[in-house]
Amino acid sequence: MQYYSDQQNHSALKVIFMFVQMIVLCVVYIIVYTSFVAVKYAIEQYGVSPMMYFPVVVALVVFPILLYKYRQMFNAGKMLGAFIWMMATASLIIVLLYVYVAQITG
Repeated sequence: MQYYSDQQNHSALKVIFMFVQMIVLCVVYIIVYTSFVAVKYAIEQYGVSPMMYFPVVVALVVFPILLYKYRQMFNAGKMLGAFIWMMATASLIIVLLYVYVAQITG
């Protein structure tokens, strides 16, 4: 007779969460790359300062750090909270970069 063990399910959820994190990281980095291109365009066309790269660089650096914190939260047992925070932060960064690029190029 085998006893049910939740360890196998937990291991599978960790793999799925890490896979979803990689997909979300790719999506956010696509938006970050597009923002870099848009800021370069704004610098060339409108003569704005190269300091306009700063918010994009901050998003580039901060998001992986947050993903690491969310993985720690996931491993601590707060799985749903980690997933919600990860998706909310990714959405917020994407929207803020879009608004930022629209403001400097428009």
